[in-house]
Amino acid sequence: MNRMHWLDALAARLVAARRPRFFEEGWGSSALLEKLIRAPQGFAFPELHEVTLGPARREGALVVQEGHFPSPAAVGSLPEACARARFQFLLPHGAGPLPPVCVFLASSGDEGFGLRRFLARRLAREGVGALLLENPYYGARRPPGQVGPAVRTVTDLLLMFRATAVEATALLGWLLARGHPKVGISGYSMGGSIAAYAAAMFPLPVAVIPLAVADSAAPVFTEGVLSAVPDWDALGSALGGPEAARARLAEVLAAVSTTALPPLSQPRRAILMAARKDGFVPAASTLRLLRHWRGAELRYLPGGHLSAFVTGRGAIVRTVLEAFSRVEPLQVPPEESPPATA
Repeated sequence: MNRMHWLDALAARLVAARRPRFFEEGWGSSALLEKLIRAPQGFAFPELHEVTLGPARREGALVVQEGHFPSPAAVGSLPEACARARFQFLLPHGAGPLPPVCVFLASSGDEGFGLRRFLARRLAREGVGALLLENPYYGARRPPGQVGPAVRTVTDLLLMFRATAVEATALLGWLLARGHPKVGISGYSMGGSIAAYAAAMFPLPVAVIPLAVADSAAPVFTEGVLSAVPDWDALGSALGGPEAARARLAEVLAAVSTTALPPLSQPRRAILMAARKDGFVPAASTLRLLRHWRGAELRYLPGGHLSAFVTGRGAIVRTVLEAFSRVEPLQVPPEESPPATA
């Protein structure tokens, strides 16, 4: 087994000293928690009828629009601050109005859109657009009282995960209804894990490129660098101690695993990527998803979890383009989804 990259090891020290910790208010509603850990049955992706797009502006090779819509996430009770989903829509200038588009989901702590725009610019040079969704509980969607990305309860984390996946599937359907012939979904770390989950719920074949992906958040929060992030005392107060809390958190998060959903119908359209010296995502977690999606491909990036996103951008873009080449053009009849309002 490869050793953790030195940058991930440094991050581990910084994370251990960081405040506030995740889950400082404990588990949250027990009834809602039990509801959220049940895998969706017979899920049908929601249609978006109230997408609002702002005026287009030119930014170099990109044409950028801000967008928002009421979140269709119906599982649990999203805080009011999370109820309006917000995104940036970045299309390559000169590629026509309906190029292929990849939905990119945020990694842990990635509030706003800045980090993902680096990939969007490089994809634009190849004629592929990007849609960057801001997670509920992040940035402009952060509930009052939450400090940074540190969600206050385990229920909040599961609500964010499930709501982001529901919103992402809705956006994939919206893009197809607009007439974009090819769509895909990707993300790094937490974004990659939610992208994989959303792809497993989506009924149509799209390109799937989960980066630094875990099969569930369980090993990330109980084994990797981020195992120092939870407030184990707060979680353990109701269970007799931190070790009992660690076991219960692993059980809860493992229930919300992509492997709990049916495998992809066309796994060849999925290319997973992992960092060889990842200190955040245990290698075994990525391999569990690969085995579940038998027929998918796994590629490795050199370095660790943090460095691979920077040094591996060229390889990531090439992989996204290859995954798009593996799906056939699709088109949902436009009348099934009204156009966005300006």
